[in-house]
Amino acid sequence: MKRRPGRVRELLRPASIRGRLTWLVAVSALLPLIAGAALAAGSLRDYLAREARDYTVRSVAGVPRLADGDPDAQLYYTAEKLRDDPRLAVSTGIRPAPPRWEPDSRPPEHEPSHGDALLSLWPWTDPGSRSPGLDYVQSGTEGRYLHVANRLQVEQRRLNHMGRLLAGAVLLVTAALAGATWFVAGRVLRPVEAIRTQFAELTAHHLERRVPVPRTRDEVARLAATMNKTLDQLQAAVDLQRRFVGDASHELRSPLAALRAELEIALAHPGDAEWTAVAEAALGDTRRLQSITSDLLLLARLDATGTDGLPGAQPLDLAALVREEVRRRPEGRRALEVRIEGGAPVIVQGRHTLIARLLGNLLDNADRHAVRAVTVRLGLGPGSGCDAARRVAVLHVEDDGPGIHPDDRQRVFERFTRLDDARTRATGGTGLGLAIAHHIATVHRGTLEITDSPRGARFTTTLPVADPCPAKDPAD
Repeated sequence: MKRRPGRVRELLRPASIRGRLTWLVAVSALLPLIAGAALAAGSLRDYLAREARDYTVRSVAGVPRLADGDPDAQLYYTAEKLRDDPRLAVSTGIRPAPPRWEPDSRPPEHEPSHGDALLSLWPWTDPGSRSPGLDYVQSGTEGRYLHVANRLQVEQRRLNHMGRLLAGAVLLVTAALAGATWFVAGRVLRPVEAIRTQFAELTAHHLERRVPVPRTRDEVARLAATMNKTLDQLQAAVDLQRRFVGDASHELRSPLAALRAELEIALAHPGDAEWTAVAEAALGDTRRLQSITSDLLLLARLDATGTDGLPGAQPLDLAALVREEVRRRPEGRRALEVRIEGGAPVIVQGRHTLIARLLGNLLDNADRHAVRAVTVRLGLGPGSGCDAARRVAVLHVEDDGPGIHPDDRQRVFERFTRLDDARTRATGGTGLGLAIAHHIATVHRGTLEITDSPRGARFTTTLPVADPCPAKDPAD
């Protein structure tokens, strides 16, 4: 049965970090172990070859020199002596030759190797089979010579045995390292699996759950802490969205219910109804619905914009925009005072309609709560000279009303927030004006906050200046 290629790839490239780490450690350990084992086997082979040469040379040197007299007895005695050693094999021969054999001449029939030990790692395991040999020749007069062959069977068996031991040691050490890596990686990644399991159980209805944070102060613990912090922010955003949807539903339902009730009452008693008053009341509720819907759409667009970039932004003179917005407002019972420091243009990067909406919302809120006067002041941030890295324009909108308690200074920028519960919806607005103004300042990379003032409430807006240090005219 053939194994599928996909299964082979899974074995060679595991999907889990634990498996890949184990495979990497095993391969990284196997390669140097194989190199070390090969080096050890080569060193042992060289040692056994030198030992075999020395042994064979000593054995041949101990045999008496072939001499005249009784050469057959001499050869017989020598052959019997060498055959007592199982490592050596002896052969003799007589042939016409020079009176004396010289060390650098060889008998043509045998061609001995003179010390080349042909050992290799376990090529022959059977002692009776062909095995590497080491040949030496001793010769005498009348062409008589003695041929001694050391078959190196003992050395070959020792080399094979050591090779098997080295191979087993390599496999054993590799398996031990792989097993230890598998165990340690499992212990290290156990918190990650717990985090994954807990995170998989999170739903939009159970955002109060948090992933477990290990007691260790390593990367896994920091990851868990970051995930819990992100879950806190996500839960806060979801809770805010739910409150916003509930408040928006309530705000839209109220004028719709009033409009329906007025129309149903008028239709139930058409003769007694004052249709002019009914139409005026219906128009007022319709305008309120239109205002709430426009504010909700604007907030949705601002939420989609974020702070990464504001499409359609361009340089504009904030001082001219303030004068224009104040001039367009209808005259009321409250005095409106404008102060622009320096008189020079204050250039900011933004969208004219959005910044005008920000200023208009702040003026509407100030006019609603002021007693006699509303003050608008525009200038540059204190202590931010031309060499400053970031210069900002500062816009203050102040009223002389009752002011805002410090505990409520952040809450007023939430959507559908009304601090004065006694005021009516007709005079209290939709509860979205300050939230829209705060969001507009944020998308322009600015801030909007309530700062301390001697009397009433002071809303302070900061916006980055587009060109804090314009180039001077060379003619000046």
